[in-house]
Amino acid sequence: MDSKIAGAIGLLAPATLVGMWVIYLFSVRPDCADSIQLAMDSAKYALTPSESGTWLFIYTLTSITVGLVTSFILFFSANKQVAMYITAAHSIAALFLYTWSLVLVIALPLFFFDKVRKNT
Repeated sequence: MDSKIAGAIGLLAPATLVGMWVIYLFSVRPDCADSIQLAMDSAKYALTPSESGTWLFIYTLTSITVGLVTSFILFFSANKQVAMYITAAHSIAALFLYTWSLVLVIALPLFFFDKVRKNT
């Protein structure tokens, strides 16, 4: 049961990062323009590695993927300790990439690490 709670809490980080993407793609658009087309253009610009400052967006997509995968491992797999170690490594990497508040959200499932370890 504790692993399912950790998995549910682990979904907060991908949700937060998806929220950042939604704000980036769909905020402050002129009324006369098609918002979907502008969002696609913004995504293309954000994911072009040759542009300056776009690596943060690529890192956020990686963090979303890691957060979803570890949450699903905590929900459905028998390798729950592996998911917690991946979450710990992800949190350490996030220390160098994001602000402290986002690192805290990414590291929240680690509060259940000891309980998950004992139950596996």
